[in-house]
Amino acid sequence: MNKYTEAFVAAMDQTGIRSRTLAAQVGTFSDNSVAQWRSGRRPIPAEYAVKIAKILGVPPESISQPYDRLLQSGAIASANGPEAWANPPAGHALIERLPGFGRSDEQERLWLPELMLRRELGATPIENIRWVTQQSRTMEPEIKRHAVILVDISATRHEDVVDGGVYAYELWGRTDVRRVAIRRDSWVLVGDNEDRTKTAVPAADLPDLQLLGMVVGWL
Repeated sequence: MNKYTEAFVAAMDQTGIRSRTLAAQVGTFSDNSVAQWRSGRRPIPAEYAVKIAKILGVPPESISQPYDRLLQSGAIASANGPEAWANPPAGHALIERLPGFGRSDEQERLWLPELMLRRELGATPIENIRWVTQQSRTMEPEIKRHAVILVDISATRHEDVVDGGVYAYELWGRTDVRRVAIRRDSWVLVGDNEDRTKTAVPAADLPDLQLLGMVVGWL
């Protein structure tokens, strides 16, 4: 498996898009073709690399060797400059990564299908949404590790917290995603896994709990 295949597989896994879904969005290939790209048996054709890359939110030269060769030869200009992100593929929305959360080497933007977003977001405005990657297993089995989580950054005030809601937060220098349980003299940050990971935050320490947004969906 070469670096292009590895990057393609990683992008598919990170976005959670299935082979059949990607094939339908590209509109030219079958899910069997996508399976061959995933296995490395065939490269992604250069002429479709930009469309596929926009769906996955990655540079086209990272997933398509033929496209990268054309780029290196000077036969085409880069499709990953700032202007490229200003032109979303039809039916897609640009989602920025939540600043200060998770790994610093993750990409900054994702193109995600608006139909998929609306299914997860309901009435929440898309412009309020940022994405993060779930780094731990604390919210399994409901939210899998490495899932793309959609966070409403307008929901950050302590007084508006929904008891039992799931939030992205920073506490004592660490970021995480957990369910918030409100008690009389403390808040408890609760995981959903079998170990039921819990962190009690006494009322006196609540100012140290920075809410980064409410989790409204995941992919």
